[in-house]
Amino acid sequence: MSKALASQVGRDVVRTHDCDFLVIGSGAAAMCAALTASVKGLKVLVVEKDEKFGGASARSGGCPWIPNSPIAKAMGYTDSREEAMRFFRHETGHRFDEDTVSAFVDIGPEMIDFVQKNSPVRFGFLGGFPDYHCDSPGGSQTGRAHYPLNWDAADLGDEIKRLRPPLQSGTFMGMQIGVSEVGYYMTAGRKLGSAFYVFKCMLQRLRDQFRAGRTLRLASGNALIGGLASAYFKLGGQLWTSSPAKQLISTGGRVTGALLDTPDGTVEIRAKRGVMVATGGFPHDSAVRAKLFPHGGRAPEVWGLYPYGNTGDGINMAQKVGGQFETDTKSPVAFAPTYRLPNVEGGLEAMPAFFNRGMPGIIAVTRNGRRFCNEGRSYHDFCVNLIAVTPEEEEPVAWLVFDHRMLRRYGLGPIHPGPMPYKHFIKNGFLKCGKTIAELAEKTGINPEGLVATVESYNKHARNGVDPEFNRGTNAFDIANGDPEHGPNPCVGPLDKVPFYAVRVFAGCVGTFPGLRTNGKGQVLTPDRSPIPGLYSGGNDMLSVTGGDYISGGCTIGPGLTFGYIIGNEVSA
Repeated sequence: MSKALASQVGRDVVRTHDCDFLVIGSGAAAMCAALTASVKGLKVLVVEKDEKFGGASARSGGCPWIPNSPIAKAMGYTDSREEAMRFFRHETGHRFDEDTVSAFVDIGPEMIDFVQKNSPVRFGFLGGFPDYHCDSPGGSQTGRAHYPLNWDAADLGDEIKRLRPPLQSGTFMGMQIGVSEVGYYMTAGRKLGSAFYVFKCMLQRLRDQFRAGRTLRLASGNALIGGLASAYFKLGGQLWTSSPAKQLISTGGRVTGALLDTPDGTVEIRAKRGVMVATGGFPHDSAVRAKLFPHGGRAPEVWGLYPYGNTGDGINMAQKVGGQFETDTKSPVAFAPTYRLPNVEGGLEAMPAFFNRGMPGIIAVTRNGRRFCNEGRSYHDFCVNLIAVTPEEEEPVAWLVFDHRMLRRYGLGPIHPGPMPYKHFIKNGFLKCGKTIAELAEKTGINPEGLVATVESYNKHARNGVDPEFNRGTNAFDIANGDPEHGPNPCVGPLDKVPFYAVRVFAGCVGTFPGLRTNGKGQVLTPDRSPIPGLYSGGNDMLSVTGGDYISGGCTIGPGLTFGYIIGNEVSA
């Protein structure tokens, strides 16, 4: 059997390896499942396609969205199961799945408690960070997102060399900037307390350079994955990198292992309790993207947080043993406006435009120079609106247009606020600059008449703090992402301080929503809704519990961790 199967990947089996539980992938869902099963006493093997482990989770903010959490309650925030379920029913519509949603809402708080008791990961609560659709029934004005506290990774030892680093553009002096720290870095040039905080981080960075030759101060996704991995390794767990799974093995209708293409040759893994696929969805499978939405086939390959190895492997393998790939989702992709950054070698790096789109002094326009949305709403909704106004034969592209005051006070993307230098971004072409709005339009290829008219109309009302066209700054999410020191509207201010600037963004990807249909135990289902014995799925290989809508920050990480915990317990039962 082994040789017959191996022939399909072009190599003979060089050896077999036995374990209780095989986890394919190494992001948040995978590592939480591996840790849970290891705590329960199972022999676990995690296998990763790339050289580094952690997937997109390691690059992300690492912020799980968990309704009704004990951490939030301890801080005085109110939430309930009923409100969370009401929110899900409203946001998912006909795609609402009682089994998976209930499992997530009920077990998510338990997962948070488990992770904190069995790993060095500690969570804080992002109080005051509303759900993206906070005005919907059941939506929260105070939020449900958590964040991993910064963590010293000395315990990881040499394994830290295999941890996927954060996107360079989201770091400062090699340190990943935590979600809770963004405000400090933004205001360090004008607030003494913020400057002191950043200075302390710099001193710690210098200390780590002498200790380990790199930063040991892990934040956000690195802190989450690093902490889970550290606990897993201490329990004897194995993690093989550069070992892509090529085929699941099914014996008597039950999934019992997989074939791996390792550096040493094809290895047959025999898993007694089951196999979990959590390979990060299909963000870099352009053929599938093209089938699900027209613009997807023409999207650039450098388009967001996801490693290039995320090409739908887990979904494809599961389909071949009978799993159902469900594509009926509100959106096929979790979108984010994305910058393309020229680097010193002349290559490109992608960086999602998460922050500062809704600050005073900035608007977003398409090629015709017209605004198309409330810039302060979620990154996903920004792109949904951009795609809606873009002809199918064109790449969805917008320009963020802003003035000098906005640039120096808030910064944008890789450009840090004053007094940090910025003119090198003009020299390398990332930042376009013009002494007038018309000159800026000519340098960017935006329609000059359209942009001039748009800025004049916007400024007329913005001086009074209002945005009659898109009502920016009128809901809790907008306001939470604005400048509380700017009035009368924290999100609206004119573009009138010369020179003027523009940065190009396109509709990039921070996740995929279609996936393998599962039940509340994480078991992969066939088209007739029967579970496939021995096969589980989590993370973005699993059909989104939100029905394909991006309802809040962390609404992929939260379910990923939770179903990892559920699956780890299920295979251990």
